[in-house]
Amino acid sequence: MADRVVIVRIGTHLVSVPFGQIDEILGTDRINSIEDLPEGVVQEGSSSQASSRHWVYSRGTWLPVKALIPGTGVSSSSQIVVARWEGTGKAFVVDQVLGIETPGKTAPFPERARPFTDIPIAGIHFWKKGIVLELDLSRLISLDLGN
Repeated sequence: MADRVVIVRIGTHLVSVPFGQIDEILGTDRINSIEDLPEGVVQEGSSSQASSRHWVYSRGTWLPVKALIPGTGVSSSSQIVVARWEGTGKAFVVDQVLGIETPGKTAPFPERARPFTDIPIAGIHFWKKGIVLELDLSRLISLDLGN
C-alpha cells in the first residue's frame, strides 16, 4: 500500500505532506503572538525565528509559524500544520486542510523549475482537484536550520 499524505491548500497551490510526519493540525486559536511568549523562548531560536510574529506550543515545544509561500499569512480561517522530521518540528500556515489521501504515481519535480520556487518540492502528483506539489520535508527542515 502506498504511503498516505495530507493534502493542504496554500493560496492557489495544493501541497502534500507525508501523513506519518504530521504531529498536529491546529486552529488559529492556538497561535500566540511574540509578545505573549514565555521569557527566553525567542532567544533560543535563530534570528529568523526571532522575527516570526506568530508562535504555537506543540507537544512541549514553542515553534514559529512560517508561511511556505511568500505573501500568504494567517487569517481567521487558516490552520497550522506541525510536521516533524528526525525530531525537529516545523509549523506552517495553510489556508485549508483538504484531507488524507493515497496519491497516485509521483513524478519527480523538474530540475529546471527548482530555481523558480522557494518551496522544497520532491515531486508532483495528480489528484482529483489538480496538480499537487509534494513537499520535501527533510529539505524544508534542513533549510530552516541553515544547513
